[in-house]
Formats: sequence, structure tokens, C-alpha cells
Amino acid sequence: MKTNWKILLLIFLVTITACDLFQVRDPENPSETKSSYRVPVEPKDVIQNLINAFNDKNPNDYKKNFSTGLPLVNRDFFFAPSGNVSSIFPTDWDVDTEFQYFNNLVTRSEEDVPITLSFTDEVYDIRADSAIYSAKYFLSVPVLNSEPKVYEGSLKFTMTTDINAAWIIYFWEDVAEQGSKSWSELKIEFYL
Repeated sequence: MKTNWKILLLIFLVTITACDLFQVRDPENPSETKSSYRVPVEPKDVIQNLINAFNDKNPNDYKKNFSTGLPLVNRDFFFAPSGNVSSIFPTDWDVDTEFQYFNNLVTRSEEDVPITLSFTDEVYDIRADSAIYSAKYFLSVPVLNSEPKVYEGSLKFTMTTDINAAWIIYFWEDVAEQGSKSWSELKIEFYL
């Protein structure tokens, strides 16, 4: 009987030492996407959230900037593409399609290089229940083994507040700059 206990004890000790059960392991990289989103209590917050969504490559934060319609707000998102691509642009573009293009953009761009979005010549026209934002934009998208793709133009966002008093974009008009690719062209490239 004593030999059986000794054998069992020996097997137990060999098993514990062989399987590294009590060894410290290296920490895993976080699988969560970085988020710099902040509640948009004023229209400038929406613009900063857009810039942050590109830097962070966060599709969920990107989508939060656009109207999803009822029950949050009585306005659906509408995108008016630049004139140079309006004849080939999908007519049923909505907030889900906007999310799809951005998600494709994130997954197809270089992982460790941010997508750069910047605005210049910004104008905010804030009214009682809405705000109109107009600006020139510059977008630089990293591409594997190549120079970044650049998109330039101007845009106009019309924003309103939802039932939570958070500002959101419900209308977007894109205008191409001559000699440059527009944001509308970026959306077409990454939509499918």
C-alpha cells in the first residue's frame, strides 16, 4: 500500500513539474481596437471623433458620427457624392454602407500606419437645431509596398442632435478638387 502512494505521489510531482502549470507566461497583445471617441456635446467634437476614428482605425467609432435614423433622430443619413463619380456611385448609400466602406478601408490598409485625415478652412455655422460644417479635407491612406494614396476635396456636413443631445451628421456633400481623387472615389474603391 505504501508503494502505491509513493508511485502516485511520484506521478503527481512529475506531472506538475512537466506541464509548466505554475509558470508565468508572456502577456498577450490586447485584441480590442483603440478608441478615442468622446461624447459629441458640440459639433467640433464630431469632427474630432472622425479624425480619431481614422487614426485609431476604429469602424464602430466612425459609425457613431452618423445618423442611424429613428428612434434616435428623425433624419436618415444621406451622402451626396462628388460630381465626378455621381453617375457610378451607389444610389442606396446609407449609414450601414458607410460603415462597410470604412471597415474595408481599415482591414485593407497597413496595420501599424494610421490613416491620416485633416481639415483646413473650417467654417461652423451653428443654428438653433442644426449646424453646418464646411471644410477642405486631406486624406492619406497607407498602402502596402507603395506610397500612400491621397484624397483631397471639400465637404459640407449638416449636423443635428439626437434624443441624447449628442451631435451627429445626417447630410454629407462631397466636392472633388480638380486634379485630385475625392473622398467619394475612396468610398467606391473600398466599398466592395
